[in-house]
Amino acid sequence: MKPLSLLIEILIILGVMIRNIEAEKHNKKQKERNVTTQVSVNEVKRFLSHILERRKLIKVIYQRENALGKKKIQRKLRIRGIQNKDLSKRNKNCK
Repeated sequence: MKPLSLLIEILIILGVMIRNIEAEKHNKKQKERNVTTQVSVNEVKRFLSHILERRKLIKVIYQRENALGKKKIQRKLRIRGIQNKDLSKRNKNCK
């Protein structure tokens, strides 16, 4: 009778040990997933900030180009003798 109860106790202990090992493996995998998620979030943040900086630069460049374009148009019109107040009349006549 004693060897049988000893065998049952050993099996119970082995079962508990196996569950603990599986739980540790699961926790380790979960921690690895969390670390990769945090790294990817940081990468995404850096990427988004980079995109926002580029958009701001593009807006500034676009505004400068528009201002230069307007100045060039006004200069051409002045050379042709067309004043700014005449532009609205000119545009209506072209239609």
